[in-house]
Amino acid sequence: MQSNQSTEIMAQAAASIPATKVVYFSSQDEETKHLRNYWLVLLKRKWWFLSVLAAIVGITLLAIFLMPPIYMVTVTLQIIQDNPSSILGGSASDPLGALTGSSEIDRFYETQYAILQSRTMAYGIIDALNLKDHPSYHSMENDNKDLPPEVIRQKYADDLLGHMKVDPVKNSFLVNVSFRSTYKELAMKVPEIIQQEYLKVCMAQRRQSYNMLQEWLEVELDRLGKKLEISEQKVYENGQKSDFLSMEDRDTLQLNVVVLKYIDVSKLLTTAQAERANKEAQYRQILEKGVDAPLITGNALISTLRNQLIDLQSQVSGSSSTFGPNYPELKGQATRMKDLQQRLAQEVKRIETSIKADYEAAVRAENLLSQEYQAAKSKVIEMQNGLVQHHILKRDLQTNLTVYDGLLSRVKEASIASTMVSSNVSIVSAAEMPYKPWLPKPLLFIALSVILGSLLGAVAAFFVEYLDSSLKTSEELEKLCHIPALGVIPMSESKDAGEQRNLLGLVSYNKPNSMVSEAYFHVRSSIMLSASEGPPQVITVTSPNPSEGKTVTSSNIAVTLACTGRKCIILDCDLRKPKVHQAIGEPNGKGLTNYLTGNATLDEIICATRVPNLSFISAGPTPPNPNDLLNSTSFQSLMQELRARYDHIILDSPPVIGFADARSLGSKGDGVVLVFRHHSTTREAARLTMQLMSQNNCRILGAVLSMARKDLMGYGGYYQYYHYYHKQYKGYHDEASRNAEQNKDYKS
Repeated sequence: MQSNQSTEIMAQAAASIPATKVVYFSSQDEETKHLRNYWLVLLKRKWWFLSVLAAIVGITLLAIFLMPPIYMVTVTLQIIQDNPSSILGGSASDPLGALTGSSEIDRFYETQYAILQSRTMAYGIIDALNLKDHPSYHSMENDNKDLPPEVIRQKYADDLLGHMKVDPVKNSFLVNVSFRSTYKELAMKVPEIIQQEYLKVCMAQRRQSYNMLQEWLEVELDRLGKKLEISEQKVYENGQKSDFLSMEDRDTLQLNVVVLKYIDVSKLLTTAQAERANKEAQYRQILEKGVDAPLITGNALISTLRNQLIDLQSQVSGSSSTFGPNYPELKGQATRMKDLQQRLAQEVKRIETSIKADYEAAVRAENLLSQEYQAAKSKVIEMQNGLVQHHILKRDLQTNLTVYDGLLSRVKEASIASTMVSSNVSIVSAAEMPYKPWLPKPLLFIALSVILGSLLGAVAAFFVEYLDSSLKTSEELEKLCHIPALGVIPMSESKDAGEQRNLLGLVSYNKPNSMVSEAYFHVRSSIMLSASEGPPQVITVTSPNPSEGKTVTSSNIAVTLACTGRKCIILDCDLRKPKVHQAIGEPNGKGLTNYLTGNATLDEIICATRVPNLSFISAGPTPPNPNDLLNSTSFQSLMQELRARYDHIILDSPPVIGFADARSLGSKGDGVVLVFRHHSTTREAARLTMQLMSQNNCRILGAVLSMARKDLMGYGGYYQYYHYYHKQYKGYHDEASRNAEQNKDYKS
């Protein structure tokens, strides 16, 4: 009675609840569970994590036990830079540092570190400690018997340097030189001899450098001496040839004859040019004004003659007017006047001739002086050109003399410096005998192996999880397929495979209080509330691939629906490989195939089960054309008659991928329930199933995640899922109750 009441309430709730938008995937929930999901992945893949961790730790322990003890001894040296600039002729500027961006000090210390790790140092240590008799050297010889002794010596030197480490102390002149070896005494002796061999190498390099420098300086000194001698000879020869001996000093420049002559001629030329200009002006004045020129009119003789001529003309004019033209003295006066005029004309002509002669003489004098000036000027220019060459020779002489003096001083300094002993290296911390091996360090190695193993184990776990393309959670199912997850069916806790096969088919009836049964009851509740117009009557249950729990799910859905007091029937529509009769525990006698082919009636193929209100139609014999039978009019008539007899009809169909039966059955029913196997059904299969079912316009009610393993979903995964759906169902139930009360009040 109580079950009938709950069924009525659920039916009223489904009929009254409007269609609501169901959120299948919440990005906010994913963000809040993001870190926890990582933890669940580690728990799910814990065997990968633990296997990698155990492997790393095991390898580390094996290495600790097999590794021979390694001893390391360190000596601290103080290396101070010498000042070779004064000896080598360097200056404060550092052009190499400007190009490379490094200082001279940095390059010096990098050079010293390279010397400490050079083969020369290794050869010195081998000879100083007589390591040819050491067991390590004999071991090298035994490993390389076919090689010549020189190559073995090189390989041993490289091995020696490989065990040596040079570690500079930051912001100091100190450097730690460490040496490690499996031989305790060798690890102690090598650092002790390092300072001595380093000093020998430095002194040998210093002597070699200074010897090479001294040889080069002597060759250059001899070459520059000859060059200096040639320069001096050229200067004196050029001075003698060009008469520059009296011009070594600028103050005695006026003593040179060429220059003095040039100056005197220049002065005379200037005077002659002025005289010529004056004469030319007088001559042009005579030519322009004639007898009225000031030079003529201003002449005393001409002025006297003119006055006499004027007086005589006055007398002639007076006598002629007084006595007439026939006056005897008039002729005499006329004769004197004519003579006087001739004399005046002669005097004027004499003056003109004199001025012209002076002008022509001034022009000739100027021309001569100009020619002499040009000749003197040419000599001065020639002398100046020679003087430039003379100065060039003098500067070359001075340069050669300066270089010669500098090289001479460097030769002396290099000779002195080559005898000096370097004192720039000292021991700050001497080598001490180690009391325990440097390696292995068991605690440190184990701790590092645990850290590394944990990291690699986590990487392996997440990588395996990444490679796994199967469906893992209901949230992933909803996000991928965009359909609601009707429930998660856990794997049976029974360890007996036979017991699982016997119980899982009707587990909701045989063990109603088990976790699996509770999951199927949740699936039933989700199906009942999946449609707004009411619970679906014809439900098709299918899966993408075989062996994904489709038949067990359809059987238990039928059982849970029958438990509500509704009449239910389950049809085994998998005519290719039927299994519903095994899950129900009934024989596969006359069934659906017999009815569709007309060999049996409906009452003959309907079988009752031990579950109340649940009937069963088996598949019957396997037909050659299952899809044609399912699309026949006989099957449609069967469905119409079953709809009239039963409240719910469950169709167990073949898998979707590979067969068209499920798509045909899905389009004939009220809804389709897809079954995906946990950690078996791939994402690609799920997408393809959704695509194929959507092409036939099948109404998908949701999906069930079957055979879920608790260890692969994370601890508490089931309980969280069931808590979520309990909460959702409770909300729907409360809403349905409120609607029922409102309808009751409205009717009253």
